[in-house]
Order: sequence, then C-alpha cells, then structure tokens
Amino acid sequence: MKAAVKLCRRLSGCRAVTAEVAADFAPETEYEWHFKTTLEPCVQSESTRTIEIPLKARGNSTAWPGPMPVAELQALKMQIVHEDPPVVRIEKFLSELEIEHIKSLARPRFVKSTVGMTYEGGGSRTSETAWLNLGEDGNDETLRNITSRITQITRLQHENMEPFQVVRYQPGQFFAEHQDYLDQQEEQVCGGRIGTFFMYLNDDVEGGETHFPAWNLKIKPEKGLAILWWNVNYTALQEGQFRKVSDPGASHEALPVREGEKWVVNRWLHPYDFLTPYFAGELR
Repeated sequence: MKAAVKLCRRLSGCRAVTAEVAADFAPETEYEWHFKTTLEPCVQSESTRTIEIPLKARGNSTAWPGPMPVAELQALKMQIVHEDPPVVRIEKFLSELEIEHIKSLARPRFVKSTVGMTYEGGGSRTSETAWLNLGEDGNDETLRNITSRITQITRLQHENMEPFQVVRYQPGQFFAEHQDYLDQQEEQVCGGRIGTFFMYLNDDVEGGETHFPAWNLKIKPEKGLAILWWNVNYTALQEGQFRKVSDPGASHEALPVREGEKWVVNRWLHPYDFLTPYFAGELR
C-alpha cells in the first residue's frame, strides 16, 4: 500500500489508489492497487479500499497552460491548415540528419503494427512499427533535441508524451480510419491521448496521404514535415477538461501506399505523466 501511495504522489494525474481486498484488510499485505484519475468510480466497501491523495501531496496537475494560442503559432511561422479545431503544419521540422538517425534506430526493431489497447494485429492496420522505448533512447541526444522542440510547440513536458513510434508502410499497406484517442485510457493515471504530433520521414512515395474525412483535409507526405492535431474537443481542452471530450472529427486514415515506402514517426500526447508509470509497468 505504501509503495502505491508513494508512486501516486509522484504522478500528476493520480487522485487515489484503490484495491479489491478481503474483509481482514491489512496495510502490509500485498494487493493489486490501481491508480485513479477521478474518484467517481470509487466506492468504499468491505471489499474495497480507496486512499485519496491530498491535493498538496499530488504531482502538479495544473502545470500545463493548455495549447499554444493560434496567434502565437502563426507568429512562429507555422501554418494553420484547419482552423476549427486548429491543425498545425510545421515545415522542415526534422533535419536530414535527424531523419536518418531515427531510421537507423528503427530498422532492427520493426514488428507488425497493432491496434488499440489490445495490442492485436488485424486487417485495419497493415504496416510495421518500431518503438524507440529502450533505456538508451531516453538519453539519445538527437531524440532529446526533437522532444525539446515538440515541448516548445505543445507546451507539454516530455513525461506527458509516449515514446517515439516509427511506422513503415510498404506498397498496398494502409491504416483504416481511426481515432488516436482511446477511451480506456481515461481510467489510467496518464489520461487519454489528447493530441498527436506526427512527422514524415520521406516523400519519395506515391499515395500514403493522411486523410481527415470530417475536416476535408488530406496531407501528402513531405520529408521533415510535422503536423500537430488535438484528438479532443478544442474548447474543452483550453478549459482543462480531459475526460469524455473525444472529438470524432479527429478520426483519420493513412491511405494506401501505391509505390515506394512511407516512413513516419509520432508522439502521442497526454494531459498527465505517461512515462513514469509506463516504465514502472503500471499501465495496462
């Protein structure tokens, strides 16, 4: 119990820990504790123990000032390709050297891409994925420099981002229409994927556009280009609301590659600390 409470205090989104216990509950006994980002599902009973973490003892959940205002993005020479909600286009975000470095890290790690929280394959996603999530990746100077620039644009700290995910598409491969936001993550300490920072690693490819049907927006792969979009209602996001606010309009698809290979890399963005519980094995 003490270890669970201690870890909860370190995580910005954690409000309580809860466990299913027997009637003879003993604090020193080992139980399977779960983190709670809200107290709504928590019910005190003979078989349940919930420990709320005092506000002053929790990680700082109000540190994120919200997304950068559109006017500030435009002042930084970033293009707004969709206004409501804003989709941001950043030309030449990645350098040639950074692109080649990411590719070299990813090549030996590719496995079949999976979908959602089940981590299962399927016909809706036919690409290959390489996660840059080893211990040494966290100390990689190139990756750290890229992350620093993502932080400046999103105003989210590094810990709130999932590791770099590199995806490679061969001719005929695609990712059917989907939403990056996963409802199941709302009950986890990191919260859902409120945003996606998406980068293209090559443009010598035919097809493979990123298509947002509801926004009538189609983005052609361009080497070094980065795109930022938010997966939740933008007004709610600005007001600091992160639960039950998924935006259906953010559904998108990777159109089939007709010729050549398509390489992309992304980082999913969370309202609270993702990396600490991720590396501690606390996320499902």
